[in-house]
Amino acid sequence: MTDTKQRADATTDPPVNTPTLATPVRRRNVLLITDDQVHNTPDGPTARLASTRLRLLVALKALNAHGHQAALVANTTPEHIEGSQNFIDADHIVIGKVFQNYRGLADRARRLGKSVTLDVTDDLARYQALAPMHALTEHVHAFTASSEGLAALARSWSKTGAPAYRIDDPLDESLRPVGGDLRRRPLRLIWFGSPTNARYLNPQVPGLLKLAGQFPLELSLVSTGAHLFEGLVERYRDGHAGLTVRYTEWSPDSQRRGLEHADLVILPGDLDADSALKSANRLITAIAAGRFCVASPLPAYRTLADYALLVDDLAAGIEAATQIPSASIDAAIRSGQTFIAETYSPALIGEQWVDVLARISDSAPRP
Repeated sequence: MTDTKQRADATTDPPVNTPTLATPVRRRNVLLITDDQVHNTPDGPTARLASTRLRLLVALKALNAHGHQAALVANTTPEHIEGSQNFIDADHIVIGKVFQNYRGLADRARRLGKSVTLDVTDDLARYQALAPMHALTEHVHAFTASSEGLAALARSWSKTGAPAYRIDDPLDESLRPVGGDLRRRPLRLIWFGSPTNARYLNPQVPGLLKLAGQFPLELSLVSTGAHLFEGLVERYRDGHAGLTVRYTEWSPDSQRRGLEHADLVILPGDLDADSALKSANRLITAIAAGRFCVASPLPAYRTLADYALLVDDLAAGIEAATQIPSASIDAAIRSGQTFIAETYSPALIGEQWVDVLARISDSAPRP
């Protein structure tokens, strides 16, 4: 069990395009719940899952910075949480990525007059592991979601008309120097992401092999669960047909090192599958790392279209990127870094959390 409380100093970053917070602010007591593994570091709490790092921990810091009382409880059981003082004191319960049955907890919270929100970062009906979250959709007052597509989907799950609010994923890393050399041979590519995104790689392999016939490619895969990539890695480990593929188990450090080593990031997706519902967090991460990216034209990526190459055929996009003058590539990345620092800063996204949770609390029906 991990139980994290945080008192963060108020940020000095100027708010940009953020909702105006109501004044005076009514002090709220908020409990955030996840089944993720959360641990403290010298820089503050961090977590294994991006949905915790980029969402619940950002909300936790912002709520405390704006004068509320917020706590995060992780990696325990619903029964333990219900017996805790944090649960008893909370006015508002926010449930993040969970894999256990929290329906009883949600129902008890509602009976006690607490607001209950479910944070959604995936199509809950698609993955068996997320069935406990899908079962919660009729037991909450509202949803928060990482993209507009997911917010619309969440609204369709509720028979009671529970509202859903989009809150973007913020910038997760500090901005790093622009790097990579698209003239390097072999060209160093990197793909990183959760295992749920792995299946979008295989349709791109024939195009990569054709491109590798023109110049050699190295593809680094950074994820969790090596078995999902075994066929790809085993076949191309030794540079078969000009393509070399290597796998590294994900960690913050391995992802950071992989991006520093890479010349180009590739992020394939499928507009007809659930990748169309994903947030822009991986593209934001690539640009923040100072690397150019060739990605599928997913809805969440469109606001970043000036700073990356969005194409259906990633091999064609990679070839096109190598023909763009280096100065133009560098300028696009720098402009992208300026844009994401202004639009996706943790301070700005944190203020959105404070505002949205206040609206949910004020509008939630009471018993």
